[in-house]
Amino acid sequence: MQPEYPSLERYVKGMEMDFLPDASWESECLYLNTHYQDMDVLVLHGLFPFYFPILHHYRELRPDGKVYLELDPNAYYEDTLAWTHPAFLRFLQECDVIGASCYRMQKCLGQKWPCVVEYLPNGFYNFDHLDMQVDFTRKENIILTVGRIGSAQKRNEELLEAFAKVYRQLPDWTVRLVGKIEPDFERWFKDFCLLHPRISRQIVLVGPIFEKKELLCEYKRAKIFALTSVYEGGTPNVVAEALYSGCYMLTSDIDAADDVIDEGSCGQKYERGNVDALANIMKNACRDEELLHSGGRRAVRYAQEEYDFEKIIKRLYWLLFKEVR
Repeated sequence: MQPEYPSLERYVKGMEMDFLPDASWESECLYLNTHYQDMDVLVLHGLFPFYFPILHHYRELRPDGKVYLELDPNAYYEDTLAWTHPAFLRFLQECDVIGASCYRMQKCLGQKWPCVVEYLPNGFYNFDHLDMQVDFTRKENIILTVGRIGSAQKRNEELLEAFAKVYRQLPDWTVRLVGKIEPDFERWFKDFCLLHPRISRQIVLVGPIFEKKELLCEYKRAKIFALTSVYEGGTPNVVAEALYSGCYMLTSDIDAADDVIDEGSCGQKYERGNVDALANIMKNACRDEELLHSGGRRAVRYAQEEYDFEKIIKRLYWLLFKEVR
């Protein structure tokens, strides 16, 4: 039984999705043999060894087909790959376009691998045709984060630990955490509030928001967006949403940090794990209304320049087919 994807009907009516019964090579090979004539473009998400035979067989069946390898890598994962292995090198050669979603990884991989690696970020597309105008006069003193709240990767505890150091100096500021909340984080948060009895009035665990219009309202309300991840695969999707909403960005020094803050013109970065540094940046940013205003306005322009998904897809189309659509 295939999973339900309500967004298919809502956003891309008429598009069909096929699901294989399992991840075995036999199922994959059967699907390729049956459908290869309809597969003008093969898109591979991430770099995994089990893709090697799939791509090679596709090339045998469709030498005229196009292949796009979409990478959301981080330095830790890419360092584990045996890229000098002959099978790996053949895999890279059989791709028409290889794209990384942050400049740092594009540069690192381009210098390491014997192929061209393009910069193709994770952009934003306004499926719901929402009003994207940002009224900066209506923004509130909110520090927002969005994601899987409490997952080890996101390190949301770091955000709250930093806020605990400065919240008494920022009595009119609130931290809002949007996303599914992990049970372990709920338990941690209860203990955290016991240590800081007054802080709970300035922290809101919103929970998950599924409607894009409602989620966009959260972004538009916030003056600051905080990203405290230990690592990320390229540029997180939330970055484009926050930038389009005019948020000033605070981020850990993940691979995409300089992309997130436009080299400092719309945000600041700190060393991962350095709670004192984050607290200091947070305090100074919250007290500098001009910084937040100018940085927020730059964030919107930067998003329009770099993260417009229509521009990104047009460029990918040209890279694949070398023609203007």
